[in-house]
Amino acid sequence: MTTDAVGGVWRYSADLAQELAARGVEVKIASLGPAPSAKQQQEIGRLVSAREYALEWMPEPWADVDRSIAWLEELAREFAPDVVHLNGYAYADAEYGAPKIVVAHSCVRSWWRAVHGSEPPATEWSEYERRVSAGLRAANAIVAPTRFMADAMAAEYGIPREQIRVIYNFSRKEPAGAGEKQELLLAAGRMWDQAKNLALLEAIRPKLDWPLLIAEGQLAREELDEAMARASIFIHPALYEPFGLAVLEAARARCALVLADIPSLRELWEGAAVFCDPRDEKAWLAMLDCVMRHEGRRKSLSEAAAVRAEQFRAGAAVQEYLKVYSAL
Repeated sequence: MTTDAVGGVWRYSADLAQELAARGVEVKIASLGPAPSAKQQQEIGRLVSAREYALEWMPEPWADVDRSIAWLEELAREFAPDVVHLNGYAYADAEYGAPKIVVAHSCVRSWWRAVHGSEPPATEWSEYERRVSAGLRAANAIVAPTRFMADAMAAEYGIPREQIRVIYNFSRKEPAGAGEKQELLLAAGRMWDQAKNLALLEAIRPKLDWPLLIAEGQLAREELDEAMARASIFIHPALYEPFGLAVLEAARARCALVLADIPSLRELWEGAAVFCDPRDEKAWLAMLDCVMRHEGRRKSLSEAAAVRAEQFRAGAAVQEYLKVYSAL
């Protein structure tokens, strides 16, 4: 299984690998991209092999992607896997002596369309599109974490929609011990990622009656757990979100959810959250003011979020992955 230490793919890979291991599946994880931190390596332990090759969405990555493929082919010869599970696209256009599953966690084309409202510039991203398309067509199975992402991959790369299976993500993390909720707003994400739209929160922060904490990047897992345990409201104004593990973990921590009104978040949280236009600052101020002022509404939202979160448990997702592996 490939992974990278940049974002949610690491959490997904670590949790899935541990669940598979508990069911007797032997897993070897190969990490690409920036080196995982010591803390991250502890989460997976001796399963990790790492090479700091540029990832396929980074600037001018293709020489490194080719090196990555050669390294993965070498690992496959050494490990002789029954299945190669790729959390990236271009790496599937290779020979591993085993069937290949590709998981569509996100992609530049759908990201760009959601953030900028247009296709990415062909001069910069034509090779990315070619490589991703080749990887998808070389895969023996394709999985997406939401119907939204499956539809996006089909539309962007011409893959028949029926060839893409939806398996919702999950979180193994148990919420921090129940404590009294405080008058605290919480958001999480990488400030440099325009899709997270955290600039909107910075713009409205001076007008909010409650303090706002934005947990960025590699905030220690324990610190984020503690913040979710204290926060009454979790805010996610994303322009693009293929799934959103942070939202799931906030829901399990019984935060009321105020989310961007985008298709993927509607798909997952309709009826268990309130939604705002991610480009309308006034709408966010009005909605947050309403939820902050009305304790009863906060409590009903937090209960609804916690109930919905129970649908995204490890057992169901892992069984679906085992079905895919077995079919391959």
